[in-house]
Amino acid sequence: MKKIVNPIHRSSELHRDAGTFYHTYYDDASRVFTLFDSMSWANQLVLDDALDAAKLFVRTLIPPMHRERFMPIRVYEREYSEGRKKILAYGQDGIRYGDGYYYGHPAATITGAVELPKDVIDVDLCCEMPVDPNIVLLKSEHFFVQGGCLFFSPDLFEILPVAKETDQERSVLLYLRGVSVDRKYMQDRLGVVTQAVGPSTQEYVDFCNLVMDCIQEGTGWHRLTRLICKLYDVPCTSDTETVEYTGVTEHARWLATDRAVYTAPHAATFLVSPGDTVQAGTILTDAIRVIRGRDFPDRLPLVLERRFLGADYSAGLVFPNEEMPVTIMPGFRYPTFPIIGRDEDVRLFWGLFYARADNPAILSHAANGPTINPAKFLYDNVLYPKTQFYFVDLGKTGPNRLPSVNTGLLRGLLPPGVLFSLLVMAKKQTLVADSLEFAGRSESGTAARKIQGTITLTANHFQMKKC
Repeated sequence: MKKIVNPIHRSSELHRDAGTFYHTYYDDASRVFTLFDSMSWANQLVLDDALDAAKLFVRTLIPPMHRERFMPIRVYEREYSEGRKKILAYGQDGIRYGDGYYYGHPAATITGAVELPKDVIDVDLCCEMPVDPNIVLLKSEHFFVQGGCLFFSPDLFEILPVAKETDQERSVLLYLRGVSVDRKYMQDRLGVVTQAVGPSTQEYVDFCNLVMDCIQEGTGWHRLTRLICKLYDVPCTSDTETVEYTGVTEHARWLATDRAVYTAPHAATFLVSPGDTVQAGTILTDAIRVIRGRDFPDRLPLVLERRFLGADYSAGLVFPNEEMPVTIMPGFRYPTFPIIGRDEDVRLFWGLFYARADNPAILSHAANGPTINPAKFLYDNVLYPKTQFYFVDLGKTGPNRLPSVNTGLLRGLLPPGVLFSLLVMAKKQTLVADSLEFAGRSESGTAARKIQGTITLTANHFQMKKC
């Protein structure tokens, strides 16, 4: 015989299973039903905590935040009216926009503000009762959340029952429904293991799980691409999917497949169209460009840092990505091309290069007449095919991207023999040449100026960082 478990968190079934006495003989059956409804809510809260605790034992099920069914807060009239002024300041510098308007919303529509309890990140709606409320306030219509506060357009002291604390002080009891509480679930469990940092978002949860997958199963190209996409909040497929619809809303672009819905900023462009079938690990927008194989980018110099070259070098080297003359450096028997860096490091590079070259005439054979492209020569003859480049345009990444310090984790996740370069580009910023390791103490200063000019011009005034 099949065992039937009583779902005590469902009010209708709890009322039904209590017997027919209250329904048949009790005069106020609706009041009893309300009582059972409240009991079911209390049981549901216990069940929610139990389910959260069970999910913490499986890393792929750990939720970003804890969800509370409701949370009561006492609102005092003086604090409520004074809280309205908090929205008049924009940013941490206290820039004021006047009494008529403030950043994002008309100030005249705000009647007051309530400071949220600690660790409360978001609220779905507000009401005057936890069960069967008569007054319901909706987010984005009656209130919005910003800076740890709830800002209301209707006056709470006109629509909610008011209690007098003293002759001068009044208060109302407000119930928050659908409360997101940040209990640092992922940070306290996988975060301390992976050393990944970030806020309690789904992107951070997915990133930590992908890091653990790489540790346990290895880092393939597709998994590496998904890691970078999660890091910069760029849509990327996790399975074979078929694109069905695309569209644009007020806040973002969206794309729907037969398995998921993806969003992207307006600045980004989706690279697929309805009807296309994409494989797992496909980047859906132009926010990240992947260079692998012979498709080496034009006009961008190739930088080899000191930690890549070895301890014998005093700094790094830059290989221009343009046609340069092939000459014979004083003291060398074989041809060379210009390299940006310290003189002793350049001579060390050429000495080691020809000491290990099987054919001393390799440079002459690869040259395009009297000139050669140093960056492409190095890529084709040394770095290819074990190198993969990722170009990230920050202006097209999502709002939930994780701190860039997490790029340091990629060094320990890549298998031996694989070269990896991450190039982050941000518009309207300049590169400070003094901060570049290889341009720290140039004797004549020519190298520093050339590095700065080449990167700025070829990258269209983008800032570039190599991790």
